[in-house]
Amino acid sequence: MSGNPGVVCNYAVLRFLPYPETGEFVNLGIVVHCPEKGWLDLKLENRKSKRVTDFFPELDRAAFRSMRDSVAGELDRVKKLITGTRDRELGRRIFMDAVKPRESIFRFGEIRTIMTTEVERLVESLFGQYISRNFAQPKEYQENVMARKFFLALQNFRPDRHFRRDVKLGNHAYHVKVPICSEWVDKAGIPRRALKPLYLDRGDPTEIIDHGNAWVGRIEGLAEIGEIPDRFIFAVDLPESGDDNISAAAKIVDKLKGAGATVVRAQEMQKVLELSVD
Repeated sequence: MSGNPGVVCNYAVLRFLPYPETGEFVNLGIVVHCPEKGWLDLKLENRKSKRVTDFFPELDRAAFRSMRDSVAGELDRVKKLITGTRDRELGRRIFMDAVKPRESIFRFGEIRTIMTTEVERLVESLFGQYISRNFAQPKEYQENVMARKFFLALQNFRPDRHFRRDVKLGNHAYHVKVPICSEWVDKAGIPRRALKPLYLDRGDPTEIIDHGNAWVGRIEGLAEIGEIPDRFIFAVDLPESGDDNISAAAKIVDKLKGAGATVVRAQEMQKVLELSVD
């Protein structure tokens, strides 16, 4: 005898698309409707606004938050309407109207259908897939993305100044692989500039401190053997919420500076580029 096959749910992903002309968007939230249960739930990214403003750096963060909160309020109203009715067809119409395509900077993608036996957990699961991208979160994933971005930006900023990826600094006794290094070197053959994106917007203070301390130790190790570049730049992505996380990241920044590194916020792209080539 077969088990419970589950119930059918419909869902749509909320996208933020400030410039329709380019077609670029960021997934911002998820809305799930289960007609059979007269149930609707939703989740919007409301903590990491810089995830969006990093992608669209010219946006005003406060204005974005205000617009996002307005959309969240409207979706909460839809949730109450559906939760308060036993009419499945009416609930379906309310959901369909809420997520139908609109010419707006906040718009939904296509409606999709999924069958589940765990309705209440579905929102978190889909949010993890479409917004948090849990499928693509190995520890260094974010830093690899940042490194590719900075490398391309450097090529465009100063085509005459060449850089290499994943360069091994040090000697046979101690060495460190650095994501970006300049091809121009000093008299000892050491790259004059090194750039390391450092993602510190991590899950908890311990993870932030452990990851940061590892790079503090590497700088100190290179300095001890006289193999450190003239300027070792850390483009740091800092946490914006959680007092313990913010404090832990600040301690790492202080340690990096104390070890001789140049620390810049990753969002200050122009400054990172200028420090890397001058």
